[in-house]
Amino acid sequence: MNLAEIKQIESALGIGLPPHYVELVTNYPSELLATDAPNFALLDDPAAVIDENLAVRGKPFYGGVWPVNLIVIGTNGCGDLYVTRLDEKGFSVGFFDHEKPAFFPHSNSKAQLIEKLLAESNAC
Repeated sequence: MNLAEIKQIESALGIGLPPHYVELVTNYPSELLATDAPNFALLDDPAAVIDENLAVRGKPFYGGVWPVNLIVIGTNGCGDLYVTRLDEKGFSVGFFDHEKPAFFPHSNSKAQLIEKLLAESNAC
């Protein structure tokens, strides 16, 4: 993604994206390019990011409502979501398990995210 596409996401969703996420997707991890991550786990298409977020934001979500401080940054293709906090100062990615249903910590660094996404590809 480039900065114009980041602005497109922010405008469509009415939010500001956290710096750690902007840095991550504008410098997309090369290790993930040969996997399905750009189409799922770490979306590389602004339209897909917008669509995934419009599907949950402001709507009923597993007996509640989607937390306004979260943005969907990817899926695992099996109904689960990768998220990050809009108000997060440092790097942080969470995981929503639709079978529980609950949010869990996933990655606290770019390196950890890459490692886990590589391990998780084709795991479901």
